[in-house]
Amino acid sequence: MFATRFATKRVIWSSQSIRQKWNNRSTKLRLFPSTSPIENSAEFNNIEIQLNNCHTCTCVSHHKSLKSENFLKRRVNFAAFHRRYSSYLFTPSAEGEHAAFIMKPEIDFETLRTKLKEMEDSVKFRSMDVNAQVVISMWDEIQQMEEQKKQLENERKKIKFRKGDKVSDEDMKKAKAQGRALREELRTVNSRISDLTDQLYPMALRLPNFLHGDVPLGTDPVELESFTGHGGELKTVTVGKQESHELAHPGFVYLEDEGALLEQALLRWAAHQLNKKGFTRFSSPDKFKPIALEALGLDPDGTNQTYAVKTNEDSTYLTGASAMAFAAYFMMTVVDATNLPQRCYTVGKHYNSKNDTGRFDGFHNSFQTNKVEVCGLSEESIATSDMIFRQYVSLLKDLYSELPLKCRLLEIPSSQLLPSMYRKCTLEIWLPKTAEYVEAASVYSCTDYISRRLKIRHIGEGEDLTKHKSNRRFVHTVHGQFIDTGVLIEAFQQLAEDTNEMCIPGTIVSYMPKHSKMSLCNR
Repeated sequence: MFATRFATKRVIWSSQSIRQKWNNRSTKLRLFPSTSPIENSAEFNNIEIQLNNCHTCTCVSHHKSLKSENFLKRRVNFAAFHRRYSSYLFTPSAEGEHAAFIMKPEIDFETLRTKLKEMEDSVKFRSMDVNAQVVISMWDEIQQMEEQKKQLENERKKIKFRKGDKVSDEDMKKAKAQGRALREELRTVNSRISDLTDQLYPMALRLPNFLHGDVPLGTDPVELESFTGHGGELKTVTVGKQESHELAHPGFVYLEDEGALLEQALLRWAAHQLNKKGFTRFSSPDKFKPIALEALGLDPDGTNQTYAVKTNEDSTYLTGASAMAFAAYFMMTVVDATNLPQRCYTVGKHYNSKNDTGRFDGFHNSFQTNKVEVCGLSEESIATSDMIFRQYVSLLKDLYSELPLKCRLLEIPSSQLLPSMYRKCTLEIWLPKTAEYVEAASVYSCTDYISRRLKIRHIGEGEDLTKHKSNRRFVHTVHGQFIDTGVLIEAFQQLAEDTNEMCIPGTIVSYMPKHSKMSLCNR
């Protein structure tokens, strides 16, 4: 449903329209309003527009005619230029009539003004390049312009005459002249509000979430606790694997027999534990629109650990099982308070371009793995979302206490948090042969950061879903990665003496097929 809504969001003109305009030879196509601050910028003059072999609309010039042959020779990367001044989460006024769907996130500017110092600290300790004070100043200017607009509209009402009123010709002329002046002034004010709004929202959307009081400021995490799990009797299996194949990506590993069965057993084990806790299982897509990335505070055009997949319409991003699955599913929904909190999870492949080095560096560093991702929705309350956060962390510890692995729980510092994260805890496991801790699981709270961008709201208990729109509140979301099969397989392999074997705990053995060949591990 959402894919259909946003498929044409960025398409201003179709390729057929461009050809028609070109054949007409007299029409100028515009991407930006005439008041655009980039109209005469040096940056604009250095851009290239890509029109040859156009399968979809990529771009056209602002205030430049298509009848110029020199113009056709220029090639412009429209996406990079347009994203510099816009956002997938916000539809500028100039695009409103062409967009299939209008997007305008619900940024809480009043809270931002009240907690300006906290926001400035969040920006500082995350080492981000955005000025919260400028955002608030721009918002204040818009509010002043809105007040001025109201005053002008009230003045217009005052000069209107009622039906049957006796008005002299001179008074009528004065009233008309005054009305024209007010209309012109209103037009100027509306234009200014529109321009400021178009500048404000892309800037405001770059602001991060606030920071929880327990988040370490700086670059060093804080260890909360450490423990060693007990997974029952260890069993050993011989793992068949092929580290590379000439027709496959060199960083991928084929698992055979017991190794492949182990990967599926880990997922079944985790899913069974979550089902017992009342979680709802989802099946989810692997590719998402850019708006899903931006809702999490990621830059679709920057380094975001995803694979960009180019299509005729737009770019989609290959992530697999991730928080984006739930962000996309709940986008623009209204949840009844009686259904909160909601706890759900998804199981599937996960792709991380950050680990794509072109070679195999261990299962825990693979760019492709299987994961179990969880999500929780709560009422608009820090106390409630904190409670779910603590429940997820406790559940995470319970899961890994069933595995014979040395674990530690960390509170992640501000410099390592994504913009959407209010706080994050990770669970790391010890790899004895490489003598290092690696992240195996995590839980993080985003409060209402994602829900305000994607309009995920809830109503109070007993309220009519079709009424009380003004009373709808934004849900808080808590996300987590509970299982990464690549990390666990690497850990089990390092428990064994032989590099071609793995020691599997009895907890997981019970989820493997009965025909699996296993023997007691003499460790």
